[in-house]
Amino acid sequence: MDLSMILGIAQLIKDYTGLEQKTQTLLRELEKLTRKEDDVVSQVKNEESKLGRKRKRDVDDWLEQVERTKAKASCLEREVAARRWYSYLNLVNGVKQLIKQVDELRKQGEFTCGLTLIAEDNNGYELPTVELSGDAFQKHLSKVLSRLRDDKVLKIGIFGMGGVGKTTLVTHIHNHLLKETTNGKVLWVTVSQECSIHMLQDKIAKCLDRTLSNVDDQIQRAAELSHYLKRERHVLILDDLWCSYSLEDVGIQLGFDRCKLILTSRSLNVCKQMLCDEVIRLEPLPADEAWNLFVRNLKHPIVFYPGVESVARSVADECGGLPLGIMVISGSMRGMTDIEEWRNALYELREARFSGDCMEEKVFRILKFSYTRLNDPTLQQCFLHLALYPEDHRISRENLIRDFLMVGLLSDSKSWEEEYDMVYTIINKLVNACLLERIQISHAYYERDYLKIHDLFRDMAISMVRSQFMIKAGLGLRELPAEEEWREGLERVSLMHNWIKEIPAGISPSCPRLLVLLMNNNYFLKEIHYSFLSRMPSLQVLNLSYTGIETLPSSISDLHNLSALLLHKCEKLRYVPSLVKLKVLRTLDLSWSAIKKAPAGLEGLVNLRTFDAGYSKLKEMPNGILPKLSHLKHLDLKSADKSLAVKNARELISLKRLEKVRCRFRDIREYNAYAEYLKLRDGDGGPKQWELIMPIIFKEENASRVFGPPICSKTVRLGACRVKEGGGEELPLLPKGIECLSIKDPIDSISSLMDIPSIADCKLRVCGLKRIPGMEHLVLLSSSSPADYYAPLQSLEYLKLDALDDLRALVEAVAAAAARALPGWISEGEGFWGLKTVYIYKCCKMKNLLTDTLLSLLANLENLHIQECEVMEEVIAVTEADDLTSTLSLPKLRTLCLRDLQALKSICRRTIMCNSLQYVTLQQCKKLERIALHVRLPHDGELPGGKDNSFRAIHVGKDEKEWWESVKWDSPLDKSLLRPYVRYR
Repeated sequence: MDLSMILGIAQLIKDYTGLEQKTQTLLRELEKLTRKEDDVVSQVKNEESKLGRKRKRDVDDWLEQVERTKAKASCLEREVAARRWYSYLNLVNGVKQLIKQVDELRKQGEFTCGLTLIAEDNNGYELPTVELSGDAFQKHLSKVLSRLRDDKVLKIGIFGMGGVGKTTLVTHIHNHLLKETTNGKVLWVTVSQECSIHMLQDKIAKCLDRTLSNVDDQIQRAAELSHYLKRERHVLILDDLWCSYSLEDVGIQLGFDRCKLILTSRSLNVCKQMLCDEVIRLEPLPADEAWNLFVRNLKHPIVFYPGVESVARSVADECGGLPLGIMVISGSMRGMTDIEEWRNALYELREARFSGDCMEEKVFRILKFSYTRLNDPTLQQCFLHLALYPEDHRISRENLIRDFLMVGLLSDSKSWEEEYDMVYTIINKLVNACLLERIQISHAYYERDYLKIHDLFRDMAISMVRSQFMIKAGLGLRELPAEEEWREGLERVSLMHNWIKEIPAGISPSCPRLLVLLMNNNYFLKEIHYSFLSRMPSLQVLNLSYTGIETLPSSISDLHNLSALLLHKCEKLRYVPSLVKLKVLRTLDLSWSAIKKAPAGLEGLVNLRTFDAGYSKLKEMPNGILPKLSHLKHLDLKSADKSLAVKNARELISLKRLEKVRCRFRDIREYNAYAEYLKLRDGDGGPKQWELIMPIIFKEENASRVFGPPICSKTVRLGACRVKEGGGEELPLLPKGIECLSIKDPIDSISSLMDIPSIADCKLRVCGLKRIPGMEHLVLLSSSSPADYYAPLQSLEYLKLDALDDLRALVEAVAAAAARALPGWISEGEGFWGLKTVYIYKCCKMKNLLTDTLLSLLANLENLHIQECEVMEEVIAVTEADDLTSTLSLPKLRTLCLRDLQALKSICRRTIMCNSLQYVTLQQCKKLERIALHVRLPHDGELPGGKDNSFRAIHVGKDEKEWWESVKWDSPLDKSLLRPYVRYR
């Protein structure tokens, strides 16, 4: 017996006999961790009590990990007490690992960089809304605004039947209040039908950018919320109340110098029970106003043929004066000109009448008309699917398209691109039929589009599918619905966006017809027992995304009809049972999971269309598996573990149906082999979307939060490799049609972007460069260069330059040539770049962006962000010092953000016309003495933040008020006029 074996046996004996001692060590370490937890909680609450501070997300994550670790320790302690001889070694290993985790958590709890940060000081953003229609709405708007100025009026209630325009009215009130600085902050909360006090407290806290203690003590949570609310004045809008609440129980204290409340409800009794000081009833529109709205929403100049107008008026009358109904019905009739079509619509509306007098049924009759006229079962099924989301849930178009494709509402016999286009078209049809709302959320520097189903349409859909669907989404459930609620006839169940923590043994609902089970966004769900899925033989879609699940139950292996298994963002998931029996599985989403090993049976999923392991912790894809997945259309192997790489390009090339691919390569030859394949198959059956990464050793950062790049379908990311000719080594090829190019840490120097071989064949939309040695300018302009030499840059929209230590300027001309000495297509001022966004960060030798003579190159620029360029003295340098009176122009510039530019003295010594400029951010630019920007303020009578393209805000650092007041604003505009636009944050 050798020495190593003897030492191993000795260690086993030591472990076997030292369990009690290790358990005591664990308990002592837990006590230290608990004391540290108490200190952190006390300290963070103390700091949050100071105005303008909020806890870092890392703190909440750490506290959550501590709770999980304490729970594990408690379970382990019980196991130690009931131990058996055969479990000794497992217990010892478990205790040792937990001691290590506790020690690491205690070190992390030091938070050397602080527990809190400065909260963004914004008063909220305008809500998307529609134009108010009719005199009554205008009168109600004026009345509410005037009553809010009355010290004695603290609560205003607005009630009326569904669809009468309550939400539209209060969104206009919200947007008006934002522009009146005397009201303090304006908070908007959509309450929803089944909202507990706990949920309402969380919703209000979220508006304040706060997180309440995750405890069941309602009084403690109310005290916390009250503490945050009373620090400054608020107007709180609670939209869509279905029942009354005790404001004291919630934590809302009203008072003229504290908080005022506006609420909407379908019930007068709710307004009375809430003791509103003023109650306003919204009535349906009178016939003339209803007709005007109906005609206006037909969206094109109306010339009715003889006899049509009288029928159209009858159709409008069927809407009962409800603005929502009018918008829906008129939207469905757009483009209809024949009297036969109008008569048929009138007939359908009248036939759809319910026999009862219930007001809800009358509203549903009007709304169902638009659903019926879809005349397409697929469209109708897609609409009904929307009811599975929580009430007032916003979803991006991309996510909705993905969901429609995943839940099996469409045939997957087409190509991925055809399927995508079909779903895109379906969504547009639902929007055009007014069954789905398109809303735009505007923030300081960007706008985002979302889709949402109106709560009345959702109610109607639920009433139509009540027997086949169980919908309990977003209700704050902590446990599964009772087993008797799992009826045998159920086909779809939605429990998404709840707080369910576990599904223990003994729960085994019998649902033989269940097709779709959505449990995503139950963040605290850790365990699903085997029995839960054992009697759902028809299940096709299982969504457990955004849960804390650690292992999947083995009963998943027996779901023979499963076609989609969705585990996106299951960041604790480490084990998936064998998939060998899931022969019809088409979608396997493991993205952002903790899976390290490819699931067993993966090679047998011959019908798999989508395999997504993007940003998972998957370490390796075993050889020979990919060629067996011959039906793959979408493959993502961009794992967070940098060791995962395509070893053999031939395996990828064998996937003839592949349309989307994202992966890393370990070897330049394999990368080039696939790049050459893409070049040969471009437009001829090869992938249409791809992202190739070579090599894999550098860390990838997310794109700028402020100015995100456009989505590109053809991307190459190169790092720590040679990119310039002359080194004698094989260079990475750039496939044809590349739209996005990212280069980081090359091992050779590049003096200009044009030095990259084959760059001339690219039509880039996005370019990101980081730590490129020797690059003094992105482009060197020369009058001797032909125009097509710069062709790759003409399509460029987004440019990010990060830590280019040698960069002097964005663009430089040969010698000191004047613009007129350069090629005419530069000096004409049309701009040979399509650049919309420029993001420059930590370029420590950059003294200016470019000179005034070259500014016309940025004629299309919309967003400019420059940060931590420590020697930059002037953004736009003036080359002719005598010519300071003439103006320059950046006609499309919308946002200008300058941060941490310690040497900056001037943006430009010449005035720059910026008539589209809306937002300016100036922080830590203490040497900036003058600003010469000519902006366009709103017209007389308009307030800051209107819907036009006029100026909206200047954001200055919280502690920089004195500096800002010393800055000179050199333009025809008097600086005093900008005072209402300044925001300190």
